[in-house]
Amino acid sequence: MVTKSIEDARQALRDRKFDELLGLRECNWLDVKSGPYQFTHPAGAEELAKDVAAFANTAGGGLLLIGFKTVADHDSEIISELRPIPRSLVDLDRHRKLIYERIVPTVRDLHVEWIVCEDQKGVLCIDIPAQPAGSRPFAVPGPNGGRGNPNETSVAVPLRVGDGTHWLPKGELQRLLAAGWAVTGGPEVAPVIQNQTPDRIKAARLIEAIPVDAPWLKEQKNVSMHRVPAWVSEAAFTAQQRVADDIVDFLDPDVAAAHEALTTALDALCEELTGMFPPMGPSHSSKYTEIPPEWKRADPARYRKALDDLTSASDNFLDKYQQCINLLNKKGMLLPT
Repeated sequence: MVTKSIEDARQALRDRKFDELLGLRECNWLDVKSGPYQFTHPAGAEELAKDVAAFANTAGGGLLLIGFKTVADHDSEIISELRPIPRSLVDLDRHRKLIYERIVPTVRDLHVEWIVCEDQKGVLCIDIPAQPAGSRPFAVPGPNGGRGNPNETSVAVPLRVGDGTHWLPKGELQRLLAAGWAVTGGPEVAPVIQNQTPDRIKAARLIEAIPVDAPWLKEQKNVSMHRVPAWVSEAAFTAQQRVADDIVDFLDPDVAAAHEALTTALDALCEELTGMFPPMGPSHSSKYTEIPPEWKRADPARYRKALDDLTSASDNFLDKYQQCINLLNKKGMLLPT
């Protein structure tokens, strides 16, 4: 039986009933690729971000499946055959990192999963759940034709239309901006603070507590959170304590609000890290804590929720930290005092 909805497709993938996907037509919630994204060329990362953001901008979310063959049927594509790809060609963490770095705002509850089909081969599934309406639109760096690093001076909004991914036209983007401009009164202009020295000193203490190039921040972007190195947790707890001990508030109200959001996100991350467990058994090690692997076998729902909660807490903290740093930089508070 061919699946008819995104939930049916998700269930078929969970059950590894790939036959139920055969005959499924690409649509506004499904995109199928026979080969992996080519990150050896900048265009590969650009395409991944565009595809994921397009589904995030769709009311019901979507699925990106890599490892199936499709055949043309008039003006669309239909899944015709399971065509698993080698595991060696897929770096799950790199997919997650690129998605996190290139799409604004952060896509929530995103899953990048490897589904084993046969020895050393499988299907890559990128599941983009429906996002809150208030989070849309999701934007990516403006396309630069895969000529190198992401475009830092422009943004674009991809949309899933039918079975294709397209850019939001400039005229429509301008209309939406104009509507928001009329409601909000236009871009916020930072008020001039006659003496920024206290806030600059506070900002310097924040950067000392959580350096922008801190290894533990980078590590969170590069590892799956099911197993967290002990040094990462220790660094997070140390940062939490240092931030909590610095009771002097920012004078600038915008920065004060961003700092409070950062503090709340850091507290939530540390709370999730506290719920991790040291490994059990003769190979016990104090080098990391983990979500007990036996949960994955005995209670997969509990395991998945624990992983989702920790990953979301980590992503939210990194997002709030970046927002705070960007605001400090915008207001000139990261300059030497």
